[in-house]
Parts: sequence; C-alpha cells; structure tokens
Amino acid sequence: MSGNLLRLRPIVHATPTATGLHVRGWRSSFSLDGGKGLWTIWERLAGPLADGVPPAQLAVPENAPPAVARALELLIGQLHEHDMLVEVPAEWGGTAPPEDIASWLESVAASPVEAWRRLRSATVTVTGEGALAAHAHRALVAAGVDVAPVRPGAGLLVVVGPHAVAAGCAADVGFVVAPGSVVDVAADAVAVAERLAGAPGAPPEVLAALVGSAAAHRLVCALGGLPDPSTEVVDMWSDVPPAGPPHQAVLVARVDPLHAEYHPWLSAVRPREPGGAVLEVLGDRELGPVPTPLPGELPQLPVKLAAAGDVVGFGATEHAARLDALLRAARALAPDGVVLGADRVHALGLALRTAVRPLHGTPVAEDEWAADPTARRWWKAVTLRFALPAEVEVTRLGPRVVRAVVRAGGEELSWAVESEPADAVAFAAMAAAGRTQAETAARAAGADGKAQAGADAGAAPAQPVVLCGAAPFPEPDGAAAPWTTRDWHWPYGLRDGEEAFQDDLRALAADVKPVHLGPVLEAAGVVAFAVEG
Repeated sequence: MSGNLLRLRPIVHATPTATGLHVRGWRSSFSLDGGKGLWTIWERLAGPLADGVPPAQLAVPENAPPAVARALELLIGQLHEHDMLVEVPAEWGGTAPPEDIASWLESVAASPVEAWRRLRSATVTVTGEGALAAHAHRALVAAGVDVAPVRPGAGLLVVVGPHAVAAGCAADVGFVVAPGSVVDVAADAVAVAERLAGAPGAPPEVLAALVGSAAAHRLVCALGGLPDPSTEVVDMWSDVPPAGPPHQAVLVARVDPLHAEYHPWLSAVRPREPGGAVLEVLGDRELGPVPTPLPGELPQLPVKLAAAGDVVGFGATEHAARLDALLRAARALAPDGVVLGADRVHALGLALRTAVRPLHGTPVAEDEWAADPTARRWWKAVTLRFALPAEVEVTRLGPRVVRAVVRAGGEELSWAVESEPADAVAFAAMAAAGRTQAETAARAAGADGKAQAGADAGAAPAQPVVLCGAAPFPEPDGAAAPWTTRDWHWPYGLRDGEEAFQDDLRALAADVKPVHLGPVLEAAGVVAFAVEG
C-alpha cells in the first residue's frame, strides 16, 4: 500500500457516558451527548481509524440514516478540531522509527515523518558530569537521536544545531531551563541556580534521572519541531496557563516528596513582552524575584493582610492584600523615588495622586462622608476597633478631587485621593486600620518569642500607607446580583471611572513620567512612574 493514511492519534481514548461519550487527547478533550447509540457509532469509527484510512474515505456514507449521519459528522468534526487525527505514511519503509517512538510521534507531532527526519538529521552533544549527564544521554539515545560521547563539564548542557537546553541539580532541587541559544540558556541556568539556592552535594539518583531526562525531552521537542513540554495542559482548569504572553518556563524538581512542575521565569537575557498575572509571575513560590505574598498567620479582620517576606500589604480582600504586599516588596528591585503599579492604569493613578497630594484645598464637612456605610465602617475600625485617638482631615483639591489624611498622635498614618469624599476616607481609614492591625500582630508575635515576627505577623511600613481605586480588583462573587449595593463589594467597580478621574488629576498635577524598570519587572507587567518636582 502506498500514499498516506489518516489515523487516530494513539494517545486518544474514549469512554462512554450516560448520555453519549467523552473523548480525551493529548492537549484537549470533548464530550458529545445524544444517547447511548453514540458509543456504538464511535466503536465502528474508531476501529478503522486506529489502523488508518485514506483521507478521502473519512466521510459520512451517503446512505447513512439522518441520525447516524449527524452523529458521524459531529464526531469527525470534533476529531479534526481537537487535533486528534494525524496523517502518516501507509509504509514508513526503511526509515521507520522504532514502534514506541513512532507511537509517540503520531501522538504529538503535526507531521510525524518530518519530526522523525529532524530527529535523525543531527548529532547531539552532551556536556556534564555524573548521573545527570548519564541520564540525559540515555534518554536521548532512547528517543532515537544520535548522541556523541559525554563531554566533561559543570551542570548539564545539551546542544544540537541552534537548539540548546541547560539544567542543573543540587542535593535537593533540580531545574531545566527553556530551549534557546547556548549563551542564553547558560545565563538563565546560572540565574535560576542562584534563585533556587539548592543544598550543596551530589543529587540523589532519582532526582538526577528526572532532571536529565526532562532536559533531553525538551531538546528532542525543540529539534523535532514539537511543542515544548511546558505547553502541555492537563484537562483541568487549574492547569491552564495565565492569560497574556507566555514567560520562559523552567522545570523545577524537588525531592521529599519527588515532584516536578513548570514555573514562570522572568529572564534578564530573554525578556518577553509584558503580560500574564503579575501576582502569580512576580511572586512565584519557586522562581519569583519577590517573596510569595501570603496571609500566613496574619490576622484577617477587619483588614485583609498578606506578607511578602517582611513586607506587609493591606486590602479589602485577600487578593488585594497580596497584590499590595507584592508591589511593596517589588520596590526594593526598582529605582528610588518611583511609584509602582500592577499595570499602567494603576501606576499612573498612584503617581497622579502622589503629585496632587501636597496641594492646598478647601475643607470638606464631615456630613459629606459620614453617612456613607463604607466610609463609616472603616473609620469605626480605626477609632473603635483599635481605639486610636485618630483624626481625619478631608480636603477638596478640585471639583472632583478629594484628599483624606489620617493622623494619630501627630503622626500621619495614611492618605488617599479619590473623586468622592466617602471613598477617600474609606481608603485612608482602611489603610490606617491595616497598619495598626499589622503593628499589633507584630508586637504580639514578638511577645511570644517568634524569631521571624516580620514574616509571621507583618512589619508596619515606615511611610504612610496609600491604597486607591486604581488597583485592578477582580470581580467578587455575586457582585452583579441585583440585590447587592456598593457596600457589599467595595472597592470593586471604582476602577471603571479611573481614567476619567485621572483626567481631573492631570488638570491639577505636576508632570509624571514613565520609568523603565528593566526586563524582569517589566516582563512581569509592573509599571512605574516618577513624579516631577
């Protein structure tokens, strides 16, 4: 037999359901409902497809009953849409790969013949030492690739043509960086090793086997034109990568227990366009340049708190507190005197608020904000919950620009600038309450003899705390329900009017200018502005 056949990828499997069937592939799945008869139709279709049929023969028979024709049309369409069919030669001939390699290529490659040709076209060089290099060499040979004898060297470097992969293994942790040029992967490997700070000593055999084989896998995929393993998505919502441009993916493997997963890496030598979820990328628990912000043992009432190392953040929700802590911690990586935000709207809003803060204005009477439930709630948290001898000064700086400053004992605790007096007081009071809450927790932790009071209980910031409505607050559950009011989900929704508010701020403010933060912070999506004057 000559020519090509259309074949069901070997990795595709189906199971019957009460109302139809569910079909799973390498990177996606689909379900069809229509009765138990669908399973019978599937069995009759899948049998010939497992062996392969000429492409022209994969069609709905003209004499098929309407219901069967419709089911076949849906099944064939879904198999094509989810890339579960592959075209392969009827006879590989003398160039046929071993059966297990052929099955793998037919499962994942867009063109198994072309992928196999690439794998057989060059010789891979492996530079490294010990079990790490030995396992990488063994995995490459098993994939059908020609491999030169291992060269001595530190770490692991696997190279073929323009493709290179670097890896490393300590006594407790190993990693594999994304494929690229020799210079780039070597630089990333050094930086990743420094970030992970693994324990000194030879790696356990099982860890070396995992890391060495994973490095070989990534190189084989790059050489064969196959998708990188980091792009594989298990059929679970939690495995879907964050939205936005993908960042470099580094495999991190640890022992006790043995596990491995891909983490975003903000590469200084291979920067990507800004995108993704700043919280998850910048504060990644393995490779983020900022300690992962978490609530930990911090008290969560009345203000939500989160700590990133010894820096504490505040918010009305856990997400807001974690984002605030992340940005406060990221200031250590940024130039002095700049204002950081999670995106351009946030950063510009903070910078413009900072610019108008020193202006003089006219006092705002208490009755303009005291009746608002949200402002009253947070002000009561300051004066009643924490019993601070505090006072709030509310000043109108422009027609739609109001500043609120909270002081206690002559010390300025917090300030806010918003379009409405109630919002300005609410943000300033929430920040003051959060600061007091963190200080109280830190003192309690110190009294209990905890060695790391900052990490466990948060350290109060030395400067006044600023929270604002420009932050990207995610929509809370039930925010759109008809019976809810702003008091249920404040401050969500304030950002909708932020751009118009920033026009009012520009009419009053000094110049603010964007500041470059370097490839790491900018790739994470962080934006900075400097306030002139």
